[in-house]
Amino acid sequence: MSFIKLSCADFISILNPIARLACSNKKGSGVLGFARILITTKAGKQAAYASASNGGQSMARRIESFESDIDMLSEDKEVLLCGEKLLSIVNAYTSFDSTEIVKISWDSFGDNGGLITAKRSKMKIDTADPSAYPAPPKLSADHSVLTIPLTQLQDVAIKGRSSVAVNNSARPALNGVNFKLNCAAKSINVTATDGYRVYDNTLAVTNAKNDFNIVVPTKLIDMLQGLKATNDDDLVRLRADSNSLEVTFKSTLIRSQLLDNKFPDLSELFQSEPQWLMDLEQKDIADALGRLSAATDKRLPAIELMIDDATQETHLRTVQGGKILGEDYLKSKVTIKPENALSVNLNFLMQAVANVTSKIARIGQHPKDKYLVIQGENETSRMIVLPLRT
Repeated sequence: MSFIKLSCADFISILNPIARLACSNKKGSGVLGFARILITTKAGKQAAYASASNGGQSMARRIESFESDIDMLSEDKEVLLCGEKLLSIVNAYTSFDSTEIVKISWDSFGDNGGLITAKRSKMKIDTADPSAYPAPPKLSADHSVLTIPLTQLQDVAIKGRSSVAVNNSARPALNGVNFKLNCAAKSINVTATDGYRVYDNTLAVTNAKNDFNIVVPTKLIDMLQGLKATNDDDLVRLRADSNSLEVTFKSTLIRSQLLDNKFPDLSELFQSEPQWLMDLEQKDIADALGRLSAATDKRLPAIELMIDDATQETHLRTVQGGKILGEDYLKSKVTIKPENALSVNLNFLMQAVANVTSKIARIGQHPKDKYLVIQGENETSRMIVLPLRT
């Protein structure tokens, strides 16, 4: 019987995201519904890995501290464990002390072919033959490479994902998040849109090779969010070709297929500097929009912004059928008063303001197309919100 022993803390932290990924593909997943455990020798030392795949994304995590029955001269030992049952056991063992030893053992491939034990607990688990498990795709030799602090990557990618990135849209070209690496400019640009809003951010990079223009699925962005940096200087490495992206962070390796669509070129939206209309306290406008969301037409959550440069105020109101449902006033630092009231989707404006992390939120208007631009003070990220017809 083969086995591996590890602490309960490692059992939970390492195998929880692995089991979740194995459970994420519900459509006749077959062997992809299993998590893989591999014990091998590497560079004269024992090594162990846990991995899973849903067909589009895969994750592998190294188990740093463990015991097993394998010796330096033995062949590799590996097994597939039922992802759904493994996730249930991981969650059930959270009540154990973190130093408690968990043993995973197996002697066959089939129903109840494995056993997971800790203290007096014994849990049977289905196993499967690992020889049928698919190998992850390999990158081409001329792939691109980029290293960047994980916290920076998470910040821009997750904002784009949570704000406007879509999946399975009626307009497939808008799916995912667009990453464009420009080595000459030493920058990476992140863009997402749902056709009504646009999120755009540009980060400076210093260590990159070979430009890329790729569309990353939202599932991979969600997986990136699960990585934990210990400080702001922890680096993540991205390697990409035209088909797939590989993310390496410490002992975790994530691979994902890229979306096969040509993301629309939205650079023209940002070539003209907007006319900055006003500066507001971010907290003030966020609070006001939150209050007004309780007094809006849920079918058409529109809000009007009327700027008064004489009193340096912005009047916010929600209207339905010509009747005012709610209104609020904000002190503003007005630069330009637009010709007409600004009408936008309240929910979209709330999300754009929520993305501003500075004390001041700036609201501008494109001089020709009249869409709103929301940006924080001294921040590189911008949100575009298209106006409503009034």
